Amino acid sequence: MNNKILTSIYIIVATVFCYAVFIDNDILRTISKPLPLILLLLMSKIDNSYRKYIFIGFIFSLIGDIFLLKVIDLFIPGLVSFLIAHIFYIVAFNSRFSNLKLFSSIPFYLIAVSLTIFFFPYLGEMKIPVFIYIFVIISMVWRAYLQRNYNSIAYFAFIGAVLFVLSDTNIALTKFVTDYDYSKIITIVLYWTAQYFIYKSTTKA
Repeated sequence: MNNKILTSIYIIVATVFCYAVFIDNDILRTISKPLPLILLLLMSKIDNSYRKYIFIGFIFSLIGDIFLLKVIDLFIPGLVSFLIAHIFYIVAFNSRFSNLKLFSSIPFYLIAVSLTIFFFPYLGEMKIPVFIYIFVIISMVWRAYLQRNYNSIAYFAFIGAVLFVLSDTNIALTKFVTDYDYSKIITIVLYWTAQYFIYKSTTKA
């Protein structure tokens, strides 16, 4: 099927999920949530190392989506699944730019430290898993930043990585600190936009 059609379906099923959250319909939410990542997998090519690693990242993201379904609600397995996804994204970005450039990491890890300090009082027994996750996802953003000039669309990966951090920060905020109206919709819109931008970074031959 044409990727433009699949992209349209991607937007439709994402909207359906948001509507399911809005009306609190567990059946519709359960059916619709895995579909966007399945569609990204269908749209993806795996004919080079970058695309292969992103594809594997999508697979683990899909597993994480399933673990975090409201009817399953397994937070730690979901966290681990996304942690593995980010590691594969890091490997993908490193395949485009392998130079460490450690000095460039300082602003990113200052953000990681700031997030750690902010969430520390609220995490209880989740401190170590969340700290590890923060370190890995910020590493993913840093490596996405370094590969942003690889080709004309590589910057999409950096945009996607930033949106991923915003989505996951919102999850942490609502889970550990305080919830607010429509937080789940905001989280998922940021998340699916992030994944789509990462996919877009694979579309140049």
